[in-house]
Amino acid sequence: MKQYLHLFFICIACVSYSQKYDFNWVMGYDSHLGFPNTEGIFMNFNTDTPSISYEPILLPMRTSLASISDSSGNLLFYTNGCSIANTNHEIIEDGMGLNPGEVHDIQCQTGYTAGRQSCLILPLQGTSYYYLFHKGIFYENGNPAQGGTDILYYTIIDANENGGHGKVLEKNIPIIQQNLTYGQLTATKHANGEDWWILTGGDSNNDYHIIELSSEGVEYHGIQNIGHSASYNGSRGGQSNFSPDGGKFIRYSSPDGIFIFDFNRNAGILSNFRHIPTPETTFSTGIGVSPSSQYMYVTTDIHVFQYDLNASDIGLSRIEVAEYNGYMSPFPTTFAQLQLGPDCRIYISSFATVNVLHVIQYPDLPGTACQVDQHIIQLPFNHGRALPYFPNYRLGPLVPGEPPAPPCVPVVSTVEETQLAAGALHIFPNPAHGHFTVALTAPATRLRLYDSMGRQVLVQSLAAGQPEHRIALPPGLPAGVYVAVAEGSEGVLGRGRVVILE
Repeated sequence: MKQYLHLFFICIACVSYSQKYDFNWVMGYDSHLGFPNTEGIFMNFNTDTPSISYEPILLPMRTSLASISDSSGNLLFYTNGCSIANTNHEIIEDGMGLNPGEVHDIQCQTGYTAGRQSCLILPLQGTSYYYLFHKGIFYENGNPAQGGTDILYYTIIDANENGGHGKVLEKNIPIIQQNLTYGQLTATKHANGEDWWILTGGDSNNDYHIIELSSEGVEYHGIQNIGHSASYNGSRGGQSNFSPDGGKFIRYSSPDGIFIFDFNRNAGILSNFRHIPTPETTFSTGIGVSPSSQYMYVTTDIHVFQYDLNASDIGLSRIEVAEYNGYMSPFPTTFAQLQLGPDCRIYISSFATVNVLHVIQYPDLPGTACQVDQHIIQLPFNHGRALPYFPNYRLGPLVPGEPPAPPCVPVVSTVEETQLAAGALHIFPNPAHGHFTVALTAPATRLRLYDSMGRQVLVQSLAAGQPEHRIALPPGLPAGVYVAVAEGSEGVLGRGRVVILE
């Protein structure tokens, strides 16, 4: 009992530290038929596996969307790029009229489409203020096909106003008035662990706009020219992301390939540009990075690739970890945007308007051990190809020589435990103290143990043909959740999570 209480307090400490701003994902219904929709999909990560529900909402949501929770994981408000609604699905005070102009009047009947990652919500530490950054669209000569994104605004919300239902304090304050990429609005913590860097690219050039959010407000740091110019099509598709540790900025589109930069969290400067071509002719869709910041995942519509960001040649480290398996729901459930969840899984939306999500279960494991489960999450209806974008809210101050805090907390769900008991790898006792035993139905020759950051902490040879293997844990191994991977001559034979006590 004492050991279980010890584990309980470890988990509580992790959750208290975690800051649950990304624990509620709000998505909309996207029919592509041009009529308003009144249903919202809600994914809640306050349970071991995300709970999914749908509720009537006022905001038609397409690709411009964002949501935010308080530090305890309670939904505060969400936006569709046109208005802002609170947890009761009511428009907050002065919450209408985002991105004003001709396009607002046309698109806000069915949902704004400034691209995935065109809305971003950041908390201002030590206050009840939240800053919403959002991109506006223009139509050239009234033609949507010839338009683009030509402005970045910010809007300030006080979540404590109106009895906690929120109020807009300032709205549609322009930061940049130049042609910009569709979407691809990203952020990471300043080296001080409190302020924020916000970054977005220019349209059809190698411009990168750097913005800082601090207690002094929003400050535009100007443009940095670096790397290859993005093409016209490359500025209108794909995805951008910071690694969870804030040390790398990555941008991807199929016309241009992968752009990788180092990022200085103190100065807000990009450096060390690397370019990886993508020879596939299929559509570019998304890019994401594992919790440890080691593995980069890139999707075309029909492939998921893994790259090792620690490799001397990142391009040569590419491994195909999934290929579209032909599933229809009702359209092809191919791959699109990636988003790291607070449970350390990476979620993948579908390129078509369908009602499923794919999941990378163990993104810090190499190769196919990462386990891409296709169409494993069933949604109530079409989600419109867009997930809300969340930066790493849990990134702390940069301390030389010290690893960053984990960006997420892996969980052991009751569903997983049931699957493990019935599958190829069974672990007991679990939780474990000092040792554990694995039972396999297939001959294994090696077992590897990884921590929550994807670092290998143990490798042990196994006697082939034995049904059970006792695994002695290294002295001083910290308490936490680990992943055990059993291997044989044909590769990975089984995997499972094990909770280790001190």
